[in-house]
Amino acid sequence: MKTVAFVSHYLGPKLGIGQYLDQLLPPLVEMLTEQGVNVRLVSSPNAARMTPALQDMSHLVDVLPVLDSPPGQRWGWFLTRFSQYCKSREIDLVIWLSNPLVLPWHPTSIAVLHDVNEWKTQEKYGSRLRTILRSLIYLDASLLFSMRIIAVSQATEQDLKHFRPQKSLQSKVKTIVNGMDTSLVHLPAEKISLPESPFLLSVGRIDPEAKSLPEAVALVQALREVSGVPWELHLVGGMNTSTQNEGQAFLSSVKDFDWITYHGHVSDSVLAQWYRNATAIIFLSNQEGFGLPIAEAFSFGRWVIVSQHNLAAVEAGGNATIPINPDLSSQAATEVLNCLSHNKVPPKLDSYNSWRSVASRYKDEILQTLSSLAH
Repeated sequence: MKTVAFVSHYLGPKLGIGQYLDQLLPPLVEMLTEQGVNVRLVSSPNAARMTPALQDMSHLVDVLPVLDSPPGQRWGWFLTRFSQYCKSREIDLVIWLSNPLVLPWHPTSIAVLHDVNEWKTQEKYGSRLRTILRSLIYLDASLLFSMRIIAVSQATEQDLKHFRPQKSLQSKVKTIVNGMDTSLVHLPAEKISLPESPFLLSVGRIDPEAKSLPEAVALVQALREVSGVPWELHLVGGMNTSTQNEGQAFLSSVKDFDWITYHGHVSDSVLAQWYRNATAIIFLSNQEGFGLPIAEAFSFGRWVIVSQHNLAAVEAGGNATIPINPDLSSQAATEVLNCLSHNKVPPKLDSYNSWRSVASRYKDEILQTLSSLAH
């Protein structure tokens, strides 16, 4: 029996990667187990604590405290100890579901790449040097040393091919677009305090530059001015340590606006209730490889306002998106109001990409890789 290990870890609150693990792992583990594959889930204490799917499959989870350590210690462990860890557990194949750190002496690997922001933003992680280092560790090493690469969207695949056009690298890349459904819609109703005015809901990390939060504020300000209606902006999400200073500075800059409310990180049931009641969702990031809040908005039957520069938006939200130019807030406000006045909710799609179908495609890639190892 072959053994496959899924490296499933992240730092901080359950945001995009946490939702991705929650949606993908249950059907994928079920499918692989039915095929006679032995599955191990390699998790950090933080991810195990924050991710219901990992808790439900705790008998398969190895919780490694080192994965919550500072980057240097974590990288050092993968550099010197991970191979021995895999050998002791007879692991044949490693699937890196987040933050891949693939080295040539590791077991055969498949790396999942959610975005290539380290290549797109020179100082994304505080300095150009740190950003280059991260790109070498997470992106270039994955392309060089993984047997296969899975991109979570066509937009991520296009970025990969743009920045690394070598055919030898591109031949490894397979795109499996994330699912558009979410288990959040099945959660029971939760009693929360809701605004009486129409409001936009922003879901995700409080990272003002990456998530275009100042542009979101400008759009709501324009909605208030153009319509004469007291629109509000409600922000739901946590902060990562790498962008905490910027996040706190942004929240301080808007604390005097009585029409902006920051709710912090909330439970899944509370998040689901915010989705159900939002007039529309706003997600203006240009840097997403997919954008799970866009897909979640689609699943709840809500319009989601996206940047027209975000190539992944339509993949994530289908016909539920309202593309705008975030730099032209008054024009964008008029476009949003026109759309909402004609259709309060977007038209339903007869078919869409489900997480179960996504898991099936991952399963096929994994079985093909295991078969090639046997030969």
